[in-house]
Amino acid sequence: MITNEVAFVAIAVSDKERARKFYHETLELNPTRTQMDGAWVEYDLGPVTIGVGCHPAWKPSREGTTVAFEVEDFDNAYAKLKDRGVEFDVEKTETPVCWMAQFRDPDGNKLVIHKRKQQ
Repeated sequence: MITNEVAFVAIAVSDKERARKFYHETLELNPTRTQMDGAWVEYDLGPVTIGVGCHPAWKPSREGTTVAFEVEDFDNAYAKLKDRGVEFDVEKTETPVCWMAQFRDPDGNKLVIHKRKQQ
């Protein structure tokens, strides 16, 4: 039934312009596709698509889905986000397999920067 592949992850937002600014400028993601007059923007990150949008069936939630973005240089990404005013709910944390830190977009959706350790 499940094909072991994620088709997309949807992040519900309430303000398309505020979301565009955050995802494009703060996180430096480049849009792959834009639909619904900019109310739905897709970002292809490797084989996964992240859809960010104002959709009537989905509402932002501080306790909803969490998206973890893999970064090349964890310390650099963490410092950049701090410099851009991002506040972290979970500061830089090291686990046996990774480093990660959790923050939120302007609608309160949980996001994580993540760096796998070399095995």
